[in-house]
Amino acid sequence: MDLVKLVLEEVQRTKAELGRMPKEATRLINFLNTKNKYQLEELGIGDRTGTIIEIKKVLTKRSLMQNLERRCLNMQEEIDDFMQKFGILQSKGLPSPSVINDKLMTQIDYVDKLAKYANNQAS
Repeated sequence: MDLVKLVLEEVQRTKAELGRMPKEATRLINFLNTKNKYQLEELGIGDRTGTIIEIKKVLTKRSLMQNLERRCLNMQEEIDDFMQKFGILQSKGLPSPSVINDKLMTQIDYVDKLAKYANNQAS
């Protein structure tokens, strides 16, 4: 499993954990902002600002997950485009950078392999 898919799965898990919490957080913030100091004390809330900051953590987490998901999807598109172009080159004879079990060789080793391939093509 590649890293992008793993991250997207974690994003989906986190979004599922959040569920309706972002909507509830927004509703709670609006509710707290309509109450005066005495009404908040009756509710057992001594620090409106601190409470709102704690609630906003849910909104921040949702925003981070949305940004991470968007970036992962963009990255996956770029990877897919690269792999398509690389596949065309491989079909024309470019050596594979894979060694065993689809693991990639080091860049130095691949550069050497490409140099040998280029020399063989030239001669």
